[in-house]
Parts: sequence; structure tokens; C-alpha cells
Amino acid sequence: MKSLFLERNCLISASKLYRWSLSYKISKSTKEIIFIGLNPSLSDEVFLDNTTKKIIKISKNNNYGKVKLINLFALVSSKPEKLFNHKNPVGYLNNNHIYKSLKHWSENKNCDLWLGWGNKGKFLNRNKKIAKKIIQYNLIRKNNFNKPLGPLFIKKTIKDNPIHPLYCSDNSILKALKTI
Repeated sequence: MKSLFLERNCLISASKLYRWSLSYKISKSTKEIIFIGLNPSLSDEVFLDNTTKKIIKISKNNNYGKVKLINLFALVSSKPEKLFNHKNPVGYLNNNHIYKSLKHWSENKNCDLWLGWGNKGKFLNRNKKIAKKIIQYNLIRKNNFNKPLGPLFIKKTIKDNPIHPLYCSDNSILKALKTI
């Protein structure tokens, strides 16, 4: 899969404790998508975990050329439960990277936003805090473009959170979220 990328970029802390963003150019399509997940696992510019592979497959199947992964929590861990015991699971630069990505989304009609943090996103009310920012940037997006797509998701969990992509088919279709 690695050889299929036209570009790769990983913004990670010097300590490798936090990953701020991970992006791949996967085709020549001009469509891009920003994915907001729960927290980064071990994926970087070289290694791809199963979640990253799934996000790339779904993005490619939905005709996106560029994929950027950001997260509610920047703490790198293959076990999301570690978030609950860490003193700073959000990460000191994470909100800046999220807001910068949301601003980019609000200013680019060819850019879509996909939510997939699952039920654990409610920890520290991160889902609500980031949803408020998404709503603000979506209003800007609506002012910038005629009938733009709002945030996308595949389906919701029983607890009404955007489902994590690992629990979805590679052929999943992204659809507009009615409310956040």
C-alpha cells in the first residue's frame, strides 16, 4: 500500500508521544477529506495500522485524492483506554491543528470533513467541544459556498456518535450529518 502514495506527511511531537496530523495523497483527484478520529494509533509516514488502511480505502472508494487524519486526542496509543489515565491526552498543540484543519475545510469547496470518533469521544467532553467548533466553521463554509456538504459520517453508534471506520465496510458511503 505504501507505494501507492504520491505524498505523505506526518506531524508528530519530538517525543513521539503526540501525533497532530497524518496526511496522504492517494490519487490525482482534487477532492480532499479531513478525517477526525478518536486518537492516533501507531501509523506514521511509513507504517500503516488497520484504522489508517481502512480510512484510506474508504476515502479512495469515495473518490478522494488527499486524506488528512486528525483526532480529538493527539496521544499516540494503540489502546484508546490509555487516554483515560494520561494527564494530557488531548496534547498541547492538538486544538491548534484541529482548528487550522477546520478553517481549511471552511474555505475549500473541494474539501470534505468526515467524523468517526466512536463512543469514547465523549471522554472529557471532547466530542461536544469539537462539535461546537465544527458548527462554527460549517457556518463559515455555508457563507463561502452555495449548498456545501456539511460534516460527513458513515453511520452512528447506538449512543449517537459517528462510528469508528474499523467497524464499517471498505465500500461504505459517506453521507451528510443532519446535526452534530
